[in-house]
Amino acid sequence: MEESCHYRMEDGRTVQQLSCVQDQPVSSGSNGSRPGLRIRVKWVTVVLIGVLILGVSAWLLVVFLCSQPAETAQATSLCQSPACLSASARLQSFMNSSADPCWDSFQVSCGWEARKGRGKRREKGERGRGTLELQFLPPASRWQVTWEQNLKLLRSLLESPNYTAPLNSAEEKAKRFYRACMDQNRVIELGAKPIQEVIDKLGGWSVAGVWKPTDFNKTLQTIMREYNTFPFFSVYIDPDPLNNLENRIQIDQPEFQISTELNSNDLKAKAEALRLYLRYIMSLLLILGIEANSNSIPTAPLIIFASQLSSAAAGLEDRRQQGRLYQRMSIAELQATAPAVDWLGCLQATFHPLQLNESEPVLVHNLAYLISMSRHINMFTPGGAVNSYMILSVLHTLSPSLDPRFTEAKRNLSQQLGEKTEVITPRWRKCVTETNMAFESVLGAMFVRKAFSKEKRQMAAEMISDVKSTLQTKLVDVEWLDEEARSTALKKISSLAIKLGHPASTLDRTGQDQLYSEFSVSEELYFHNTLQYLKFENKQMVSRLKREARKDDWLVSPLSVNVDHTIRFHDLVFPAGLFQEPFFHVDYPRAVNFGKIGTIIANEFLQTLYKTIGVSQLSLLKNAKCLQGLNYAVILQEDWTMNGALDISLQAYKSWLSRKNFDSKLPTLGSLSNTDLFYISYTQMICGSVHQPHGQVDRGIANPPEYLQGFSCPSDSSTNPSERCSLWA
Repeated sequence: MEESCHYRMEDGRTVQQLSCVQDQPVSSGSNGSRPGLRIRVKWVTVVLIGVLILGVSAWLLVVFLCSQPAETAQATSLCQSPACLSASARLQSFMNSSADPCWDSFQVSCGWEARKGRGKRREKGERGRGTLELQFLPPASRWQVTWEQNLKLLRSLLESPNYTAPLNSAEEKAKRFYRACMDQNRVIELGAKPIQEVIDKLGGWSVAGVWKPTDFNKTLQTIMREYNTFPFFSVYIDPDPLNNLENRIQIDQPEFQISTELNSNDLKAKAEALRLYLRYIMSLLLILGIEANSNSIPTAPLIIFASQLSSAAAGLEDRRQQGRLYQRMSIAELQATAPAVDWLGCLQATFHPLQLNESEPVLVHNLAYLISMSRHINMFTPGGAVNSYMILSVLHTLSPSLDPRFTEAKRNLSQQLGEKTEVITPRWRKCVTETNMAFESVLGAMFVRKAFSKEKRQMAAEMISDVKSTLQTKLVDVEWLDEEARSTALKKISSLAIKLGHPASTLDRTGQDQLYSEFSVSEELYFHNTLQYLKFENKQMVSRLKREARKDDWLVSPLSVNVDHTIRFHDLVFPAGLFQEPFFHVDYPRAVNFGKIGTIIANEFLQTLYKTIGVSQLSLLKNAKCLQGLNYAVILQEDWTMNGALDISLQAYKSWLSRKNFDSKLPTLGSLSNTDLFYISYTQMICGSVHQPHGQVDRGIANPPEYLQGFSCPSDSSTNPSERCSLWA
């Protein structure tokens, strides 16, 4: 006989033995009854009743949940993908759990603590007994982080072999270009030889004492045509403001090779700048293998000439206010106004093989500078100052592909003059950046294939559509807009063209191979590759002049992290490079995506509307005054767009959530509500990325009431003010 025992279970543990009975042999009674069978029938009945009760309970639970507010009723699950684990760690690393969310929402999200690799320690005190003072450093700009990650991805793509790509394909040429750049030993081995050959071809360098005077205009034409360098003025192609579909030659001030300190009225500062500049010239000559005495170098005429050129320049805003931009004239009229330059010859050399004539219209952006430039060129010709200035300009263009000592000499000069200098970056980063400049469309295609999947594109398009739809609804409902401004804004948003990811031609391998068919790339000679790039760039400029500006033209690379608004085509361009971590990922909870990239999208829409419905609305300004502490001339637009973007993106997220009724959570942050996760994602994007981030975060959080749902904040606390200021709620 077998013994059957029954137990009571709690949380998977046996806590009490209820009873035990011995199974009896089955025997037939007078009625043929079977006691064992009767017992089993009773247990089956109990089980069936239990299942029925559980089913009814589950149904009642579903009914109950569906009757609750959206956030309570949502189904949730923890996202455990690598992207979500990384996002969770990143958010937590900058959160300050000890901060009070009711009084300092900035510290809750952005109260980063000094940790290994982030904080700086500084000892202070006296008599050797120091105390530790922590200097808090903000997180890097999210745009900077995303751009850096995009470059790292490009690096891995450039360094990975592609055994199927033809040797002459554009992609393989880009990889050879990158490898030649990375071979720094070979670059150092060649030393100054490559640039010395260029200098000799141009007739020598007067400050080196080896110079064969040449015709000024012929030398200038060679420099413009073969080295894409414009010492005295810049030349580029842009649409005509009177006809957006027609491209025109534009002539502007150049990038000057001389410090502004040389124009200073402070004689002591000017003398110091002269001394440093002389030392710089001597260091260049030393790299070129020329021993020179400071007393024998004719630098004074060069410095005087260069300083007089730069002193005639003017800032963009000054020129705009004075009406100096887009001055239309023919080449013949420009020749008569600034006669030192053979304008037709120089432009013909630049745009060869196109045939130009003196009636060709050009757009000038600072005629006063060109007149002054022409006068000073005549004053210093035929002396060596003009030649020296042109050679310095060529050196500046070509130095990135030369022995690193050339770049170091220029950086040392800038540092000693107190000028802003570029941060020294790893060699791979420099080479990825320069390869991207030369093969932008090719690297864009490599990036898109790897990092902008069909799923990612669809999700990004859906978010843009949700944000746009929410904004249109808000424009209809808000009370502070008059009907004329409302109508104008709705038409502007409706007609706005959206470009997402990359141009249609990006993935056309055949087209790219054809585009780069004449671009020869050496595996060993990076200087040769740079010259090829300059010729290619010049050829691209010629092609833009030959054709109309097209609506499908992109002015940003697919891997860019910046949104572009093209006024002439009334479009917004969202490149694939922006839809990357930490802004966006298909695995992220939508609360994170809407808090970050959704707010960026909404902000860009509002930027296009600011001049239409912004400061022109007196009622808007009245409402905006509750955005406390504003300097209206400086911060109003930033606050108006960013706080508006926060409201609109949140409403777009809630609309999405009402349709899906589900959003995932981040691991270790599962206790946060969807709304709180949205706000923390938004605020951490703001940290270190905008003007006055502390005020921006606090003003943004204090206005929407949704932030308070997870906290019991007392009235009149920072995040629960008596007067709210949401223009879009």
